[in-house]
Parts: sequence; structure tokens; C-alpha cells
Amino acid sequence: MPRRESGSPWIVGLAIVLTCVGCGSPSEPKGQKQGPEQGGPLEPLRIAAASDLQTVLPVLAKRFTDRTKVELTLTFGSSGLLAEQIKAGAPFDVYLAANQAFVQKLAAGGLVQPDSVHPYARGTLVLAVHRESGGAIASLADLEKPEIKKIALANPETAPYGTAGKQALERSGLWSKLEPKIVPAESVRQALQFVESGNAEGGLVGRALANLPKVRIVEIEPKLYDPIIQALGVLSRTKRAKDAGAFADFVLSDEGQSILNDAGFAHAPAPSE
Repeated sequence: MPRRESGSPWIVGLAIVLTCVGCGSPSEPKGQKQGPEQGGPLEPLRIAAASDLQTVLPVLAKRFTDRTKVELTLTFGSSGLLAEQIKAGAPFDVYLAANQAFVQKLAAGGLVQPDSVHPYARGTLVLAVHRESGGAIASLADLEKPEIKKIALANPETAPYGTAGKQALERSGLWSKLEPKIVPAESVRQALQFVESGNAEGGLVGRALANLPKVRIVEIEPKLYDPIIQALGVLSRTKRAKDAGAFADFVLSDEGQSILNDAGFAHAPAPSE
């Protein structure tokens, strides 16, 4: 899977990771789009997804494609930057954000079908620690230790886990002390990569991404950050409304929810909760 992420502080550009599930015929001429008018297969359904779904969404996509024969292309990035791409006309069919506010705002602006907006999961913030260089870390307070030099955090302006991570540090009374140690990342996935590579001793990331051999997880009190309610929606401009709706329904189905739960996501609360 090709991956392209930049390490520039709070970078404005969009880091995109593409995963294609059966994306077209090998004999298709380069640059030529297939479709009903050419008598060929439909182009893959285009899914824009938050970075914390990079591990689980390919599993969901494969299960859906096996079941329906509808092929998907997955594009990952921070929720806020994906939303900006959608506003600029990016040709996605379904949007899965790590914060429901991004989907709701797009729906209010007419870019997402309002009746398609549904929460699909609740994310959990954890402190990911490099197993070798982060051995002294057992709590958020340990990040103050002088031997801890770098803490990875996704951009709070565009990445929901970055927002939650900053909230946790602020509500712990640690933000002003730790801000000089912060290593900014474009997405939660990039923040985790900094920890995994040892370029940061610790990082505030999503649980669903952090089950890696080189990473140890330290729990964070949920009261330290606002609930991370993740939501999806079908784009208003899609020409594949039936297939897009079917994929959204699959994510929300018992089977889809079970896959998300196994990956480390909690059930999204019901509207009345």
C-alpha cells in the first residue's frame, strides 16, 4: 500500500493513502476511464476516510466487495483536510470522519445528504509509547520527565485525535509545560509513525491504530477529552447513490459494527444517550 505523509509542522496539504480493492482491469489502458458508456465496469466507489480507520477499513471494504462485487478505492487523511477536499470538489462518494461535526457541517452546506449522516463508532484516545525509548512513561504526568524529549500529536485544527490529545493535556494541567516537546503531525497515523520509529518517545493517538509490536499503550481517562463520536455520510454529488448507501449500511450493520469493535472501536452512542 503506498503511503505518503509529510513531517512538516501542521502542514496544510493533504496526505493521502490509497488502498484499491480490485481497482479496474489489468488490461485497461492507462488514463482511460471505464463505465457503462464504454461498455466496461464501473469505476470503484470512492471512500474518504479518517486516518484512524487505516487498519480496519480495508477489512470492511474487502468483506463488502466480496459480498456485493462493488469495488472500492480508499483515501485516508485527517478528517478536517478531507472535508476541505470535499468542499473543493474532490470526487468522493462516501465520507467517514473521526468527528461527527465535520460530516454534519458538510451536510448543512449541502455537500452530504443529511439523511445519510449517522455515527458509526466511538474512538478512544490512548498514549502510545515506544517500547524502548519510552520505558519511563506510565501516565500523562510522566511526559514531564526530562528524558522524554518528544511527544507526537496530530494537528488539533484538522485531526480529531489531535484535538482530543490537546484537551487531555490541557485538562491535566500539562499543556503549557509540554507544548515545547510537541512534535506536530498531519494525521493521527503520522503521529503514531513518529512513535513507532522512535522519533518520539510517546504520542497521543487512537486505540484502533496502536496495536503494534514496537508500541505500548497507556490508558487515558475518558473524562479528560470530549467524546470522539465518528460519523459517516454519502456525498450529495455522488452518481453511485445506491452503492454508496449500501456501503454505509454495511458499516452500520451488525457485521460491520462487530469488525469495528474487534479493531478497538466502541459502539457509537444512540442519539438519546
